[in-house]
Amino acid sequence: QQGGSTASTPEATQGAQAAVNFVNNSLGGIGGHPLALRSCFVTSAEEEGQKCGQQLEADSSVSVVAFGSVAVGNQSFERVVNGKKPLVIGVSGNPADTSAQNTYILYGDQVHILEPFGTYLNQKLHAKTAAMIYPNEAGLSSGAAATKKGLEKAGVKVKSVGYDPNATDMLGPLTAAGAQSADVVFPFPDTPQCAAIAKSLTQIGNRKPVVSQPLCLDPKVAAALGDLPKWTYGIASVNPTDASAPDARTYTAVAARNGLGAGTQNPWAEVAWGSILEIAKFMNTAGVDKISADSINAQLKGFKGPLILGAPNINCGQFSDAPAVCNNQILFYTYEGKGVFKKAAGWTKPPSG
Repeated sequence: QQGGSTASTPEATQGAQAAVNFVNNSLGGIGGHPLALRSCFVTSAEEEGQKCGQQLEADSSVSVVAFGSVAVGNQSFERVVNGKKPLVIGVSGNPADTSAQNTYILYGDQVHILEPFGTYLNQKLHAKTAAMIYPNEAGLSSGAAATKKGLEKAGVKVKSVGYDPNATDMLGPLTAAGAQSADVVFPFPDTPQCAAIAKSLTQIGNRKPVVSQPLCLDPKVAAALGDLPKWTYGIASVNPTDASAPDARTYTAVAARNGLGAGTQNPWAEVAWGSILEIAKFMNTAGVDKISADSINAQLKGFKGPLILGAPNINCGQFSDAPAVCNNQILFYTYEGKGVFKKAAGWTKPPSG
């Protein structure tokens, strides 16, 4: 299932389909049988999640459901399916996912993989203040709130300002957030807003470190600016745009050969690719004649990693208040220009307390 408030990230479905193509073209399918992807889309309405839930729950050929970049319709979908089929999510953008029955958020949810930014700002940048801006839209505003909480846990004072997601001039929000005086600037945009923020930061002559989540690593941003913004990015998977990393190179080459193309550099495509390959592994382990919701669910409950392109160790169910969450670690990379990334920090967890 793919969706969100703006339906601006089709790369998740594209990444999933490329993984299916790879399984069928190079890995012999599932016990010699082709793996198939059934898709349903949520664009902007909660009730669309209910429709997708009814469609996929009733389809007897579907033994497991995977979410793409779904921020709207999650709760109604999960209410319909009600744990009858396991739900695998790469990265969750909706708090409802974290307690849904038989749900596994492999790469982490907003709270657990955004709070580590606080650890990074405190331990690596020794920041005392941060200026944060974010779009007022589902998934992004809640993500910014989770990040702010992590920064404040680490002792960083945050001034946070929301903006209209259709705005093209970011000078106002940056100024209101105190970007000129803060120790760190922290934009939390959706991909279409990245170029405008980078241009506005250049316009005000920013010399402070800029730290962000990975949505600005999309090739469309580089196309608009001539290169990616020279920021530090936190990401719950291996950076897909880091050409120096062997696992990233392997992923981009193989995924591109299987139909993903430039989308390999989109983080949503990457975690969808990883999620589908994990599901295929569980299916092959069960055996083609024993694939069922129960056999897949049993393997997911005991899954400790390593996670494809993700953390070396995970633990689904480790958080009593968010039993669906499997991971709370992210990596940090600083972009130096012309395709060169430098790892800024290894796998980092949220601040204590």
